[in-house]
Amino acid sequence: MKKLYLLGVCLILFLSCSKDATNIIDDNPDGGVALIACFEVNSTTLNVGEMLEISNCSEGATSYLFDFGNGETSEQANPAISYETGGSYTISLTVTNEDQETKTKTKTVNVIVIEAAYLFPEIPAGFTGLPLESGINPITGNIYSIELYQDNEGTGGSKYYYREFDENFQYASNYIADKPYNSGSAFANFYPDGEMNFVFARTLGGLYGTQEVNYNIVWTFLNTINSATKHSYGYLPNGAEYRYFGTQVDGGLYKTAIEKRNSSGDAYEVVLNNFGPADSMIGDMIEVDGGYVAYGAVFTKNLSLPYVSDYKPLLVFFDTDFNVSSHVIFEETELSGQVANCNDLNGSYHITKLSNGNLVMYSNGEVRVADSEGNSLSRTYYSDSSNIQALVSLGDSFVISTNEYLRKFNTSGAQTAQLKYNGNHLPELIKKDNVLIFITGYDLENEIKIFYGACDNDLTLIDLSP
Repeated sequence: MKKLYLLGVCLILFLSCSKDATNIIDDNPDGGVALIACFEVNSTTLNVGEMLEISNCSEGATSYLFDFGNGETSEQANPAISYETGGSYTISLTVTNEDQETKTKTKTVNVIVIEAAYLFPEIPAGFTGLPLESGINPITGNIYSIELYQDNEGTGGSKYYYREFDENFQYASNYIADKPYNSGSAFANFYPDGEMNFVFARTLGGLYGTQEVNYNIVWTFLNTINSATKHSYGYLPNGAEYRYFGTQVDGGLYKTAIEKRNSSGDAYEVVLNNFGPADSMIGDMIEVDGGYVAYGAVFTKNLSLPYVSDYKPLLVFFDTDFNVSSHVIFEETELSGQVANCNDLNGSYHITKLSNGNLVMYSNGEVRVADSEGNSLSRTYYSDSSNIQALVSLGDSFVISTNEYLRKFNTSGAQTAQLKYNGNHLPELIKKDNVLIFITGYDLENEIKIFYGACDNDLTLIDLSP
C-alpha cells in the first residue's frame, strides 16, 4: 500500500508540474523574446526648449509609438523632443510585436519656464534696449556690456551706454555717446593706463565711416574722432600695440584694412588688400601659429538699392607681418541674396579655432566649419536670426546663438545640444569660470528689451535669480 501511495503522490506532482510548464509555454508559444515596453530619459526635469533624449530598452517589439503628452507623437525607436511651454508631461510608449500584442510604459517629466532663471534690468516702456557688445574688462576683471537705448515715443533720442557688472549682476552705467546714424557694431579697447576707446561703425544707405569716443579711467570725456573713409569692426593686441581691422575706401573701392596702432592708440600704418572683383571687409580676426586668420566678405557696393550685392564670405591668412599668405572666397553660401544693405556688415562677425585645427566662421545667420587651410567642411544657415549673434569655442566643440536658441556643435559642425533660451540679439557668449554668460536682447511688442542669463558648457541653464 505504501508503494501505491507514493506512486500516486509522484503522479500528482508530475501532473501539477507539467500543467505549470504547459501554461508558460502557452504564454510564449514560439519561444521568442517576451514583449516588454521600456525606455529611459536623460532627465526628468528640463527647461523649456531643452532637448530631451529618449533611450529605448524595450524587448520583443517590432514597432514603437511614443506619445509625448503635448500632442506630438513619434514612431522612432530613440526619439528626442523639446517642449515649448512649461508644465508636467506624461510620456507613454506603446510597443507592438509580430502577433499585434501591445505593452505600454509611462514616465513623467517636468518642464521649467526658463525666464525664472534670468535677470531683467528695468527698461522703461517706450524704450528699446539693444546689446551691441559684451566682454570682460581686462583692467577690473568685470563683465561689461555696450548697449544702445532708443526712445521710441519721446524726444530722448538714441544713446549708447557702458554697463559694468559685479558678481551679483548689479551694474554701474555710464553714457558714452549719441547714436551716429545706423549702427549694429560697437567695441571697446581698454588701454593699460585706464583710458577707454569706444568704436562705432556708421551707416545709412552707404558706408559712412567710424566714430571713436575716448574717456579716461574716471569717465572724463577726452575726445571724439570721426572718419568718413574707414570702418573698424574690432581689434587684436599685438605685443604692446594694437591692430584694428575692418574696411577702408581706397581708389573708389572698399578694401580690407588692418590699422597698426601704438600703445597709446595712435595709428601709424594701414595695410590694405583687395579681394574679389570689387569691395571687401574684415569682420573678425584671430591669432594662430605663424600669423593671423581673418573672416569677412567680398561684395559690391552700389549707389542705389540694393546697396550691397554679390556678397560672399571671405577667409584670409596672414603671416606675422600681415602679408597675405592665401585667401578663400566661399562661393557656396546662402548670403549672396540675403545681405543687401550696409548695416548688415555692421553685425557680429566671428571666427574661432577648435582644438583639432578646424576654423569656425559665423555671421548673418550662416555658420561654416572649415579645415585649417580653409576647405569648407560643413555649412548651416539660420534664416530667421538677426545679424547680431554669438560664437564661442569650447576647444573640442563650439556654441552659437540663433533666434531663440543656443546650439552646441562638435568639431565637424554636427549639432549635439540646444537650449531654447528665448533671446533674439546676442553679440557675445562670455566664458568665465566654466560658465557661459549672455547679455541678450529679446523682441517684445515692436520693442527690444534685455535680460542676463548663464549656462554651463552643456547648455544646462544656471539660475541667476536672487
